[in-house]
Amino acid sequence: MNAATETSKSIALPHRRGRLTVNLVANVGYLGLSMLVGVWYVPFLVRHLGAAAYGLIPLATTLTSYMSLITLGLNSAVGRSLTIALEQQDDKRANLIFNTSLWGSLALNALLLIPAGLGLVYLDRLIRVPPGYGAEARWLFAGVIGAFLLNEIKTPFDVSSYCRNRFDLRNVVGVAEILTRVGLVLLLFYVLTPGIEYVGLGILWGTIVSALGAAWLWRVLTPTLQIQHRDFDWPTLKELASTGGWVIVIQLGAILYLGVDLLLANRLFGAEQSGRFAAVLQLPLLVRSLGSTIAAVFAPTVLYYYARQDIDGLLVYLRRGVKCLGLMLALPIGLICGFSEPLLRLWLGPTFSDLSPLLFLMTAHLCINMAINPLLGLQLATNRVKVPGMVTLIMGMANVALALVLAGPLHWGLYGIAAAGAIMLTLKNVLFTPLYAAHVLGKPYGSFLRELAPIVAVTVTTIILARAAALSCEITGWVQLAAAGVMLAALYVVGVFRWVLTTQEREMLKKILRKQPFS
Repeated sequence: MNAATETSKSIALPHRRGRLTVNLVANVGYLGLSMLVGVWYVPFLVRHLGAAAYGLIPLATTLTSYMSLITLGLNSAVGRSLTIALEQQDDKRANLIFNTSLWGSLALNALLLIPAGLGLVYLDRLIRVPPGYGAEARWLFAGVIGAFLLNEIKTPFDVSSYCRNRFDLRNVVGVAEILTRVGLVLLLFYVLTPGIEYVGLGILWGTIVSALGAAWLWRVLTPTLQIQHRDFDWPTLKELASTGGWVIVIQLGAILYLGVDLLLANRLFGAEQSGRFAAVLQLPLLVRSLGSTIAAVFAPTVLYYYARQDIDGLLVYLRRGVKCLGLMLALPIGLICGFSEPLLRLWLGPTFSDLSPLLFLMTAHLCINMAINPLLGLQLATNRVKVPGMVTLIMGMANVALALVLAGPLHWGLYGIAAAGAIMLTLKNVLFTPLYAAHVLGKPYGSFLRELAPIVAVTVTTIILARAAALSCEITGWVQLAAAGVMLAALYVVGVFRWVLTTQEREMLKKILRKQPFS
């Protein structure tokens, strides 16, 4: 009898899946708040700091995230292993996993202080800093790095809400973090002179609040877990790292896909242009965050299905997850692309309206590349991460090479960086990810590809309708834009529910709305 089959005996799947509605509503609510704050916060910062200085803020977050490669190998497998141990009520093993992750993270963070310190000292050699912003930029990066290191220590505590499937409580902590991060910046901007260093301070204090909340949830949700140095276990560390090693490769490839665009824009075109690029990029990032947050709701159930070895049930669940996520994102993607010019004009100002084709290029491909997110959880649940790691790394390197060619010799500028990411990411998520997921499950290779066709069709239709609305009437204010968006959204909901969803999917949606579990 294999480990997955043994694990299935103690997994109470139905009540876990019954939390899908609560978690989905909580995640979407949290994302709704973060999106509303982000939509207001970005132009606020651009207006008070200027595009060049603002561009340093997302760039600081991007560069700091590179350090996660060192800790990812340990933390990536903790959620899977700790969930299984807790479901088996194996408190001894659960404590070994928790403490190995915690003390291992502390040790790795101590090592990270060296490259972090060197990065602060030689910051002006890593990126192009606007003249006169050297000291402020270092304080910004110091705050972001401090927040990153604290987040890495917080990771083992965050696993408790994941294991217990309590994304609702997790999002309450997230709301407190957002309010602290933005509220402190507002206070300092209005009491003192606006400066990018205060943004770094806000990020740091927001993370402190988040860490305290994660520690509280850890204590409430998993009282059997105790902080004990003697429970650090080298064999457990080796076991966790065996899965995490290939996850590091996947993450490195993902960074080469999604984490180099701002750095390339800064190094190739300077602080001003990279700042404009960074501001426009925030809308696609919101779509990515929305997709990732919704996809996270499906991840625990994917693990439980696999632990029960219910492959047919897992196939149906994943297909529904891909289609559901794709159709949920098709509306915002279609509206952003169709209304790209008036949206940028009203949101960031008339000087950004000429970048509407760039916004379209950054956003349109996400209808495919975010829809497949539920399939990524399958790779970790089945511990099949070696091949995805190699493919992601190779395609990521190809993305950087293509971006350099398009932005440089072919003179596509910022559009070359965006086009390279769209092309390479779409190729990977059409030609590899769904095919590999079908292979892992032992199902026909087209098992998930058929779900992408209606998603693309619905997205394209929404873009065309939104573009037609933007051209047929002059949109000069937010009220007009909102009215057009609401009307299209109503048509979208009716059209999708009547012509795109199957009878079974309609019933599933009705059960979700009524807060009933489904199978």
